[in-house]
Amino acid sequence: MTNKTSNGKSVFSIFFIGIISMLLMAGCASSGSRSIASSKISESEKAISVAKEINASTNIPVDLRNAENKLIQANSAFKTEEYAKAARLAEKATIDADYARIQTNAEKSKNDADQMRLNLVDLRRDLERISR
Repeated sequence: MTNKTSNGKSVFSIFFIGIISMLLMAGCASSGSRSIASSKISESEKAISVAKEINASTNIPVDLRNAENKLIQANSAFKTEEYAKAARLAEKATIDADYARIQTNAEKSKNDADQMRLNLVDLRRDLERISR
């Protein structure tokens, strides 16, 4: 005894087609998640590299180390096919690396401004000495 729908197809065949469709969609979604995670990991690698180039590891070591640790965790999650987790960790790594880069640039700018102030004080002193 097979259950038939109004157009003559068995319930089993409709169920089977539905299951296959869901598996195909899950596979496509998984592959999309994989490429997103891969892209996010690549972005965080670039952000960390840029932060290292401007010596953030010297000026803001904790934030850069946090970024590197999150990137390691993202790569581990990616290897175990936890693509959503990998993407999330990679985004956090990028944010930490960007923060380290911005803080390093701010610190360098502050140091430059302080040096300019000192130079101005020296120039004023020289001008006063000359004008006497």
